[in-house]
Amino acid sequence: MAAITKALLGQDLSDEMKNECSAHLDTLMALGLAKSQYYAQLINTALLGAGQGTDKTFPISTIQSFTYQTKAYTSDNAKNITNVVNDSVKGFVAGDNVSAVGTIVSGFVDMLFGSSQGSESEVRRYCAILEGASMIRLDFAGWSRSVTSTSLKSKCDQVSAFVLYRSIVNMKEVSLNDFIAVYQITAKIENPTLDTAGIVKKCQELYLLFNPEKRNDGLLRAAH
Repeated sequence: MAAITKALLGQDLSDEMKNECSAHLDTLMALGLAKSQYYAQLINTALLGAGQGTDKTFPISTIQSFTYQTKAYTSDNAKNITNVVNDSVKGFVAGDNVSAVGTIVSGFVDMLFGSSQGSESEVRRYCAILEGASMIRLDFAGWSRSVTSTSLKSKCDQVSAFVLYRSIVNMKEVSLNDFIAVYQITAKIENPTLDTAGIVKKCQELYLLFNPEKRNDGLLRAAH
């Protein structure tokens, strides 16, 4: 944190102003770290109850890994934050999935950049990807707070926290409609030339690989 503070403040401020700005930035970074830890726990708890009761998100069998980061940055450097998050994605997924997931998560990150000065914004989303013979659920949480300090503003516009979880989906407990609702986003990115009918068909075919016993269900017949 001290290294980040020093790098942001530079040499163009008085010692008194540097101390004031450093304390302010340290407070923001501590808040960002606390938010990271909060969202990590929030997602963990949500995953353990996924698909139960009123929760209609994909149920999981295993939480595999997670990561979180806190960053301070200027609005001119906002693209670099997306790159940082995308680098984290590369450690979570493999092969062709890197590009698709990077596109999805970048969209989540972009949602944070539209907040007004001095305000806070947050985003919580999840997506699904096929990796080998497993359906993987990726949960993302992002938090951002704009800086109101005039002295800091030229050095740091926002402080953000990002959390990413990777889990294995229990496909036996996922309905076809719920699967299409979530996986269609990934399918569209991976198959940009397919129309809506083609996307639905691809989702349906993939769903049946995990649930072959449901091939003759009335719901599937109606979907053709």
